[in-house]
Amino acid sequence: MQEVVQLTLHEERMIQLKKQFMAVVIALLVCLGYTGAMVPATAFAAEATIGYVDLNTVFSHHPDFASARAALNLEQQKAQQEFREKAPSLDDNGQNGPWTNTLTERIAKREQELFNPIREKILKAVSKVAKERGLSTVLTSSAVVDGGTDITKDVLKAVGGK
Repeated sequence: MQEVVQLTLHEERMIQLKKQFMAVVIALLVCLGYTGAMVPATAFAAEATIGYVDLNTVFSHHPDFASARAALNLEQQKAQQEFREKAPSLDDNGQNGPWTNTLTERIAKREQELFNPIREKILKAVSKVAKERGLSTVLTSSAVVDGGTDITKDVLKAVGGK
């Protein structure tokens, strides 16, 4: 019986602590909201400089893109040839167990092997250019409606693109 009373007292204490915590959180939010209303938006804008980059353009003009694309096309052609050779042995649903998934997985793996290094180089170049230009945030160009600094040409230069 005594354990039940202690448990109830413990629960009451936890409820009080939760109420106190929520009161502090609400007070902080009110203070921050009031402070935000008093400070001009330009003060925040000065701290957050935003740039944008057209990643599709940079990717397609990367020096390694053409060779990676050709290698992937060759892998796809090999897979298509292999499929044509094994097509007569497929069941009525056009599948032969895990074999058809293996072709798709093989192409996906090859694509990652070829294009991930290019993606990594581009992302490093974006970070480098952003740092050089003093940008705190870089978005893809498709996410920008107005404003910001276009760093696409600088990133292209950094990766050796045409």
